[in-house]
Amino acid sequence: MANILVAEDELLMLALLAEILEGATHHVLTARNGVEALSIARSHDLDLVITDIGMPREDGLGLIRALRKARPEVKIIAISGGDRETLQDAKLLGAHAALEKPVAARAVLQCICELLTPART
Repeated sequence: MANILVAEDELLMLALLAEILEGATHHVLTARNGVEALSIARSHDLDLVITDIGMPREDGLGLIRALRKARPEVKIIAISGGDRETLQDAKLLGAHAALEKPVAARAVLQCICELLTPART
């Protein structure tokens, strides 16, 4: 079980992601914008953050930049329904993975598993 923060301004997508993650027995915190997400990230022990790119009051790219400084150990998945260049920018800023909307439950869970499973040497 992982502690996961989902930052998403679209209520339906936020609810869907929370349901998928809780169904996989993860503990889920939610935020509707980047400012709220960063506040939660600073005050909670998190394993992973899933952030939408296009959000009000600090977009996902700004959140990724801030998380890399404040919580460099936290894994980040960026999601966006926009252009692929924005997702590439997210990876350049420090996101560990980038997924295009609409996202499939299987893809999200597989990505989380890959990011949180320790590499075998």
